Amino acid sequence: MKMMKRFALIAGIALLAFASCGTGAARDPGLDTLPSLRMIWADYFPMGNIIASFDYSWRPARVADIGNPEREAILIRHFDILTAEDEMKPDAINARAPDWRWDRVERILGFAEAHGFRVHGHVLAWHSQSPTWLNVAGATPPGWTYTSATPAPHPREQAIANLKEHIEYVMRRLGTRVESWEVLNEIFPSGVGMVTTADNWRPALRNTPWNRAIPFDPVTGNCFIWYAFTTARRVADEIDYEAGRPIGTMLLYYNDYNEDTPGKRNAIYFMVREMNERFARENNGRRLIDVIGMQAHYHVGGPLAAWAHGAILPSNVRASIERFASLGVYVSITELDLTVGNTEISPITAQQERQQAMIYAQLFQIFRDNADVIRRVSIWGIDDPASWRARGNPLLWGENLRPKEAFWAVAAPDAFLMPDGHPRPAAEVDAFLSNPRAHIDARYW
Repeated sequence: MKMMKRFALIAGIALLAFASCGTGAARDPGLDTLPSLRMIWADYFPMGNIIASFDYSWRPARVADIGNPEREAILIRHFDILTAEDEMKPDAINARAPDWRWDRVERILGFAEAHGFRVHGHVLAWHSQSPTWLNVAGATPPGWTYTSATPAPHPREQAIANLKEHIEYVMRRLGTRVESWEVLNEIFPSGVGMVTTADNWRPALRNTPWNRAIPFDPVTGNCFIWYAFTTARRVADEIDYEAGRPIGTMLLYYNDYNEDTPGKRNAIYFMVREMNERFARENNGRRLIDVIGMQAHYHVGGPLAAWAHGAILPSNVRASIERFASLGVYVSITELDLTVGNTEISPITAQQERQQAMIYAQLFQIFRDNADVIRRVSIWGIDDPASWRARGNPLLWGENLRPKEAFWAVAAPDAFLMPDGHPRPAAEVDAFLSNPRAHIDARYW
């Protein structure tokens, strides 16, 4: 199949030229006249992005996408799948959430359905942005995110009951309007250097209320991971059956960050392998976890990279995709952004913009090479000022929705890179940027 997924040579540069497919081709391009990213990548994987239904008072530049003509036009023209940035997290929607929080979800679903988007659910169970009443003893609504001072977790059986009730309530209320769900998010900490074998991934789990309330039981082999995924699997199968579609249509994700580092890669690998092998033994070979979500919050270099695990090495990303795919699961790039620059908000320089674009181009070459296992690629935001990582200028559009070189690197990675993956001479890249219409097939404009 990969031999059929190749770029045509146009004007001496390997650029994007393949037929569009899917229902999105008939969408109104609206206010955005750039080549369509979702059409460019349609033969490889769907393109996704996040959406907000309200203005963020704590991040003034993060305005609602819905109701903003320019932002709506960008989403409609360039993306296939939407993920709510915050509206579907556990503190936003749960069995005790007020109606106005569910109204925000309805706004997103209504917009998605009106414009032919698919919707991914983010997230059912997480240690952050979660109401403490779910897993902390004595907590009452609204009960926001836990801290180090949070009281002890619920007794095990109560926490299990709460976890199951929450997952079932949210999934059933949204039904087939959401095509896939992140069941668990970030159960491992940033660095997991000691995990190397199948026998020692559990000690590396993050010390969260879920893990403290429902730890591994050596007798049954159960823990919060098992309860969360088996509950979600049962509900997803019931939704599929009631909708008259094949069982397993709704996909279940495990999602995490720093997934390109070897220690964390191994921790995720061994956790998913154990859960899937156990479920397969008990359920005629069926898979429990369908997709490993690689958040892909990466850093080009500089001070911002020092805060995390260092500058991104695209070769590590490739290694993680291949390692995860060897489990027989899909991989999705779920929250891609790429910081460059200082630790304070400042304009991106021309040198930084080119450096960032080169890494985006390398990443999309890797995604293309692994398109057979990649379920989707989602960017985490539209423009730099509205990003949660605004100080790192991480996205494809800059101030005033100006398409950056990063946009063009995603649209045409081979215009930035030689066939061997090394950067093209600056003069060649500049020539492409001066007239991209001459190199990108007219069907995508």
